[in-house]
Amino acid sequence: MPRRPRSPRSARSVRSRDPSRRRRILQAARQHFTRYGFKGTNLDAVAADAGCAKGALYLEFADKESLLREVAAGVFSEIRARYDAEVRSIASPLARLRETLRFAFRQWATEPLFERLQREDPDLRALVPAEGPEALRAAARAQTDEIVAWIDEGIARGEIRPDVDREAVPHVLGVLRFSPQHLGMVTSLGLMPRDRVLDAIVDVFVAGLAPRAEEQGAPKKRRAR
Repeated sequence: MPRRPRSPRSARSVRSRDPSRRRRILQAARQHFTRYGFKGTNLDAVAADAGCAKGALYLEFADKESLLREVAAGVFSEIRARYDAEVRSIASPLARLRETLRFAFRQWATEPLFERLQREDPDLRALVPAEGPEALRAAARAQTDEIVAWIDEGIARGEIRPDVDREAVPHVLGVLRFSPQHLGMVTSLGLMPRDRVLDAIVDVFVAGLAPRAEEQGAPKKRRAR
């Protein structure tokens, strides 16, 4: 069945007619998406909790997808502010990379929205920006470039081994960030406490970046590409 084209109203950004109402809708929607996921969230219930009619909700948001994107954008904005304060402000590039991973683990524990959404949509396709996948790729490239720059800074300072695969590190970090989602059997069987496993993952990651003993004091060189 061909996909129904978006209406002109749903394709454009809608200016809020009532900023206070919009905030209430976003607060209620965040709670519902966190509790019920995307599929289980009912817009009638969101509108009721926001203290408005469903028609008023549609004056602010064209559909459930656009509502979720704006909720997620608000959460990402909060996370970015914390990331700037807790990670980007660290002087040491190796310590910055270590804290990047620790920060990601903390977000899984303190912000349950994305964990809930990922249960029903592992690829989080509902969060693809309205501008399309290219906007998502551009954001991913910017994050990758930043991590590679930190690697180069660490190599120049002698904190990171010069033969590390600098272009692969951002992707390794990206995979490791999802580690908390894969500890169910370890924790449910009582094999090891969750926090201890996560601490070990961080330690192993950092140890893989740090210079080997025989490289200490050796001339710095980058891995050939």
